[in-house]
Amino acid sequence: MPTTAEMVGPYVLGRCLGRGGFGAVFEAHHQDTKQRAAVKILHGTKELEPEVQRRFVREVALLKKLDHKNIVRVYEAGLHEGSIYCAMELVECGTLKEVLMSRYRLPWREAAEVTAQVCHALAHAHERGCVHRDLKPANLYLSENGLVKLGDLGLARDLNDSRLTMAGQTVGTWRYMPPEQITGQDDIDGRLDIYAMGCILFEMIAGHVPFDGPSFAAIFDQHLESAPARLDVLVKDCPTELADLVDKMLAKKPEDRPADANLIAEALESLLAGTSNASRLIYVKQTPTESAIDSSTAVPNLTQRLQSGGLPEKSPPNWKMFGIIAAILAAIGLFAALK
Repeated sequence: MPTTAEMVGPYVLGRCLGRGGFGAVFEAHHQDTKQRAAVKILHGTKELEPEVQRRFVREVALLKKLDHKNIVRVYEAGLHEGSIYCAMELVECGTLKEVLMSRYRLPWREAAEVTAQVCHALAHAHERGCVHRDLKPANLYLSENGLVKLGDLGLARDLNDSRLTMAGQTVGTWRYMPPEQITGQDDIDGRLDIYAMGCILFEMIAGHVPFDGPSFAAIFDQHLESAPARLDVLVKDCPTELADLVDKMLAKKPEDRPADANLIAEALESLLAGTSNASRLIYVKQTPTESAIDSSTAVPNLTQRLQSGGLPEKSPPNWKMFGIIAAILAAIGLFAALK
């Protein structure tokens, strides 16, 4: 695996942005054009299973077919000392997952803005026969100019090409996986991603995913059989129209969900446009050496608001831990009484 300051293709590597089981991502720049990029490199490609190699190549091929401001751009791919690399747009402001880890949940307006942007990206991808299949907060990147960008298409399926995975194989992330993906149905379309985006929208507003449990079997059972809680019941200021939309996105049957991601984006934008500006909360980051931004002249963009939302909201109480503590205290009391 290359290290900092080494060359990979025409790219000079900088700091490592992250490592995983399959490879690593480095900040880099092109030696001639000086264009900055994120370079993803697979660990010793020759040692990897063919499916992993195919998945990486498929991601590059799919990204090259897509050209949208809300999708991470791919520049080029190639081989380096027996390993595959891919150079892509460098998106520097972290992910939605990191925002949720810090803030726990978001005001519904910010959640709606995030979702509208992602749905425009999904509509573009779906129109070109590409279904993401692994949509989750960690795959939604934040840019300096306030754009949310869809990335990590390693599990994406090109509906215009032959399948590279066996029929009936289940891939994806448990907490965001629709019923048809859990059961391994072969006849899928973009409504699969709409369900996953519904799970993310629910999580942003409620502070937790709609379905969770101690095992994948428990989570799968809820996706297949259980109705999600109503958002306007869980969160008092969530509009009924938004709760209705999330319920439709989380419908068990694909035919009961919105047919097009653009329809969701338009519905959310209409809901936002009908909201009084006076009720909108603009969060401004302050430090001891900087004064607050004058919101009348410089309104923070979405990324700035997501990352400068004031103090993190409190996490919900851990009732399981409370129960354990109570049981221990009760046992101590019983023991003392028997002495």
